[in-house]
This record gives sequence, structure tokens and C-alpha cells, in this order.
Amino acid sequence: MATIIPFAISDNSQYSIYSSPDGVLKLWEADNGVLKQEYTPSAHLSATCTCLSWGPKRNLDTPGRKKRRKSGGVAITEQYDLIAVGTTAGSILIYSIVKGDVKTIMEEGHSDGVSDLCWHPENNTIFSCSCDRHIIHWDVISGKVKHKWKGDSGSIHSICLCAQNHLLSSGRSIKLWDLETYSVLKKFTGHATEVFRLLPILSNPTELPDSPEGVYFLSAALNDRLVNVWQVNTAVKDKSSTATFSLPEDPVMLDLRKNQDEVILAAVTRSGQVLIFDHTMNGKVKKPLKPKLTIQIASSGGRDSVPKPIQVLASHLCEDQRLLIVYGNYLKPVFEKVELDMTSSDMCLIRDEPVLSTMKQQGDVAKVKTPTVTNDVTVLAPENTVASGPSLKEKRKRKPSVSDMNMEERLNAISINKPETLKEPPKADTLVRLLTQGLQSDDKNILKSVLGRPTSDTIITNTIKMLPVQAIIPLVKELTNCVAEPSEKGALYIKWLKTLLTVHTSYLITFPDMVDNLSALYQSMDSRTRLVDRLSKLKGKLELMLSQIASQSQQGEEDVSVDQRPLLMYQEESSDDDMAIDNLMPERSDTEDFDDLFLSDTEAATDTAQVNGTEEDEEEEEEDMESD
Repeated sequence: MATIIPFAISDNSQYSIYSSPDGVLKLWEADNGVLKQEYTPSAHLSATCTCLSWGPKRNLDTPGRKKRRKSGGVAITEQYDLIAVGTTAGSILIYSIVKGDVKTIMEEGHSDGVSDLCWHPENNTIFSCSCDRHIIHWDVISGKVKHKWKGDSGSIHSICLCAQNHLLSSGRSIKLWDLETYSVLKKFTGHATEVFRLLPILSNPTELPDSPEGVYFLSAALNDRLVNVWQVNTAVKDKSSTATFSLPEDPVMLDLRKNQDEVILAAVTRSGQVLIFDHTMNGKVKKPLKPKLTIQIASSGGRDSVPKPIQVLASHLCEDQRLLIVYGNYLKPVFEKVELDMTSSDMCLIRDEPVLSTMKQQGDVAKVKTPTVTNDVTVLAPENTVASGPSLKEKRKRKPSVSDMNMEERLNAISINKPETLKEPPKADTLVRLLTQGLQSDDKNILKSVLGRPTSDTIITNTIKMLPVQAIIPLVKELTNCVAEPSEKGALYIKWLKTLLTVHTSYLITFPDMVDNLSALYQSMDSRTRLVDRLSKLKGKLELMLSQIASQSQQGEEDVSVDQRPLLMYQEESSDDDMAIDNLMPERSDTEDFDDLFLSDTEAATDTAQVNGTEEDEEEEEEDMESD
């Protein structure tokens, strides 16, 4: 969803309120541009403002000389007092201008940020919608939920009352709700993107009609250059728009006034121009309507300068048929009322730049005095804080007497071995001045010398802590560009970026466009870490293989080192030993040696049997001889 600036102007064009990115509410008087009030909620950092809505007029008892009561004392006046503030945490704050404080806090309703708020002009109730797809009807006095229902399947971005008991809500489509039955009466479709703004066309916004039939309303969508006009008619199934206003670019703020059937629309575009449309509601219009008047503001320029356009922040159609224009910047906006001249199609206002005019006014009043600095002062680097210099009249220092010394100083004074005092010059452990100078002048050489130089963590932390607030966002962009580019010093840039995001997290989360600014960093980190999973798996497999190889080699070395006796050992003997053994052994033939050496077990058994048989034959022969 588009980022909508929380800036609102009261219906009587008397006050305007703005919520800064850090959640601080600022109230200006539109007549003179004076900052009247500034309020900081307790949860301004964790629950910043998302939308603002002025409440209806209230009867206030204020002292005055006007119409008094019979009892006397005070007069009754009607004044815009209450402002509803929607937050990112889903809570709603009711701020009172008269008290200058929050009157009611409505919580435990939405689970996501509040997108839009709508007051009921006749009773103390308010409607709210959120990105959690719900619409809530609140009681302002008690701060409790009267009814809660689901309004759409997606986020709901805008709501408005078109009748006493009928409400319009917008997301992807526009729905008409009956607040008595909380049912959808009709749907309007015509925008291709999300509808972020709804405006009812009523002659008197403080008096709602009883029936929504015949009521006109406007709708503007995200990144859409067309603003559609719709007419409520529940009996007809036609869902097309009645008329269409054509803009050169998408609008960021709309405001309208109705005089009988004539409607005047003021639209502020993204580039800072104001487009005025004038149309009479008398039926359907086929062709898109073009603006009758285009208003833009530019600087005067001079001999050495070129005229520059000045951004228009908001516009409001006043009751006296004039246009209130707010231009400049949100820190010091400029308010001006302009007469609408429909006879000409273009109107260019030549004005001084608000920043330069403020500096001129301050320069005329202020007087700068340069302090006198003695030679004894050692200056490391000028910092953001202003140090008090020495006085113009230097007083003579009186020598300390013995009575002014303590016991330790007296002993040191009379002792022979006096303690040595080492006076070391102070050290500069920060690069904030050099870094700030590089960011302000956009000098790449200075930035590379600071960010691309190996530096200790202490110096980086001290530099980031002492960095001015206005230099944080430029440093984030510079580091994002450095990290996105291929460089050998990527690790140093990452260290600076990590420290910056850690120290200034509370300040960075107040900027809604920070996610868009860091998108390039997210993409580069994603592309570089895309192969981390595969590389980690490959590293694990390689470590497992190397560990197995190392264990096997270590086991082989241990097996070899174990002392085991061999199964067979051959030892070569000398020729002298062989000759001595041969002389001792009896002489045998070569055939006998060969037969004895290779005699098998079977042959040995056969020889034994033959010997036994011969002996038996001899015994039988001897017996035969004896018998004879």
C-alpha cells in the first residue's frame, strides 16, 4: 500500500496537524503558521501514527465576552477539539487540543495497523478500518468496542459515512454497508488497484442524510491517474462510475466542496502541483474531465540561481471560496490562502524558498561571536556539541599553599623519589568529522578512505554513535551501494553497515520507506548467499571423506608398528659354515639324497608293508623246514 503522509486540516481551516516519522504530533495555526502545540506520545517509537482524523465540533465552555449564561461566568462556543490518531500497533488515541494531552486510548481492537478513521458527526462514536480485514465501531467516551465485523477478504484502506446508518469501505472493491444489519447492500468495481481514499459529496458534512440513495462519492486508487465519481442507487445493478476526473499523475491528497449541484475538487499530485476541477452533477459523463486550473509554486531565482519548483504538501478548500495551500517541508511548513481564478488554466506562484527565507530571518537577528582560544588548548576535531571557550578576562592563578594540600600531596612534596606523572596527548578514537564531511559533499574519495580502511571495532562504534541524525540515511544509502558493488573491501562495508543498523535501529524503523531503500541490499545478499546451502553440504562431505582417509592412514601406521613374529624367515648363511657342515655329515649319493628328500607318506607306508611281508615269508619257510 502507498505511504500516506499523516497530515490533516480542520474543516474551518484554522488548524493543521502533522505526525512526524518518530510519532511526534505537531499542531500549527494556519493563519500565521505558528507551531501551537507539540506532543510526544509515550509509545511514539513502537506505535507510530498512520492516519489522522478531525472530530466534529464540540460545545466548549470558555471564558469570553460573548453570550453568557444566566448564572454568568462562561460562554458556550463550538470548536474543533478532538483528533483521532491511528497507530501501527492497532490502537487509537483521542487527542484534545484544549487539554494538550491524550484523552482516551482505545486498544484491543485491531491486530494490525489502523488504515483510516471516520467520525460520526452526531454521536460520540468513531469507525476504524485496518489491514487485519476488520471494521470496528467504537464508543469514544468509554473507549470500548461497540461492534466488530469482517469487512473484506483483504486489507481495508478507507471508510466514510454516506448516511446515518450506512458506511462505505474500500479495499480491492468498494462496499456499501447497512449498519443496522451489518450486511452489504451493493458493491462498486472500477479500479484495477487498491482504493486508498473515499470522499462523500455532501452539502453539509455535519448533517448526514437518512438514506444513501442518490448520494455521490469519490474514490482514488493506488497508482491510478483517474478519480471516479459514483452515485448510490441500490435498485440499479449498474456498477459503472458516473464521472471520471483525469489527472496527469496519481494524487496523494483530495479535498472537495459542494455548492448545490456544483462540486469543486482540489487534488494534490505526487510532484507537488494542485489541480482544481469544477463539475456539475447532472448525470453520467462519458469522457474524463480535465482540470480547470493548475497551481504550482516556484522560487524566484536570480543571476546565479535557476528557479526551482517548491513542493506543495496539502491543500484545503475554505468556506470563503479560497484555497489554503501548504508548501515547503513538514518541519517548517508555509501556509497561504489563494484566490481561485477559473478564467486562466495555469497559475504559478513565485515565492522564496522556505529554508532560505528562514536562514535570512535568523541571520538578521542573530549575532555570531567568535570565542578567544589560547595556545594551551589542544583541539582534535570540531564535534557537534559547542564547547564553552575560555573567558576573555583570565584570572591569575594563586599558588597553592601548604594548608590547601592533603596528606598525600605533602608527603609527595617532601619525598626524594617523586612519582613520575606521564602526560600523554589525547587520542582521537572517532572518524565522525571526516565521515560527515564526505557525506555532505558526496566526496567518494573521502568516503572510501573512511569506510574502506581497516579500522578497529571501537573506532567504528564510536563514529556511528556520534554521527548526526541527518547523516544516518545518506550513510545507509552509501553503504548499500558499496556492498552491492563487487569489491575486495566488502567485509569492511558489512562491518560498518552492521554497526549502523545495530546502534540506530530505533531511528531507522521510523522511516516507512526504509524497506524500499534496502531492497538493493536484500537482492545482493540473496544472490551472494544463494549457493551457501550447497557449499555447506559439499564442505560436510569433503570433511567426512578427509576424516576417513586420515583415520585409515593412521590405522595403517599403527598396524605396521606392532611387533609381531614372522611366520617364515629366511637367513642367508656364509660358505664357510656350509663347508664345515658338509665335512661333518656322512657321504651319500645324490640319488639317495633326492629320494629321501622327496619321499612321500604313501611310499613310506608301501616300503614298510614290503618289509613286513618278507619277514613273514622267511618265518613260514623256517617252519616248513622244521616239519620236514
